[in-house]
Amino acid sequence: MNNWQDVRMLKLTGFAANDFLQGYVTCNTERISALTCTPFAACSLQGRVVANGWALQLPEAIGLVMHRTITQTFRDYLDPYLRFSKCTLEGGEDFVYVTTSTDDTTTDLIPDWHLVRDTTQPQQELAGLPDASSRINEQLIERRQVLIEDRTSGHHLPQMLALQEHGAIDFDKGCYLGQEVVARASFRGAVKRGLASFATAEATAIEVGSTYENADGKGAVVMLGEKRGLWVTRL
Repeated sequence: MNNWQDVRMLKLTGFAANDFLQGYVTCNTERISALTCTPFAACSLQGRVVANGWALQLPEAIGLVMHRTITQTFRDYLDPYLRFSKCTLEGGEDFVYVTTSTDDTTTDLIPDWHLVRDTTQPQQELAGLPDASSRINEQLIERRQVLIEDRTSGHHLPQMLALQEHGAIDFDKGCYLGQEVVARASFRGAVKRGLASFATAEATAIEVGSTYENADGKGAVVMLGEKRGLWVTRL
């Protein structure tokens, strides 16, 4: 088992939590289960991705896994709507543990990795687990699967981040915040920028959220790995 230190899990509890969340994320919350982590995004009224990650069904809550830098942004995003609901976004943030093996306590995340829903190990033992963040980050980049950080929040349409390629957008589920813009961008072919990879070996002074230019073009960096990164650039 490994500690995935780059992310945290928030828990949404309360009456009809799935129904509530349906109005604020791009995936169909009726498909959230304990077997497979469901990719999702939360968008602004302008259709820009505020946060994204994976949702899974827990015994008493919906678990929402996202980058650790974005959790407060997501709380602020949902807060005005939670005030008038019967749901609660719990105050704590859980560490996330992953494994390359599977059993009845795990949920499929991405190929070769499974999220551990419950663990009986003492906290002092868990604290010493190896960090899988770098390995998972490299695999996400290879899969063209973006995990938004605070520095890239609110900048890009879901299609610019290729989130539809991983099942994060359900175009038949009905209304959610930003849905009209997201749908119009797809059905009218209005997206002129998209996700691509670039080599980072010779890149200097580059970081997530910055604009980077090389011989292949110019783009906004959304993820970085040891050898390659992902940027949003002109199609």
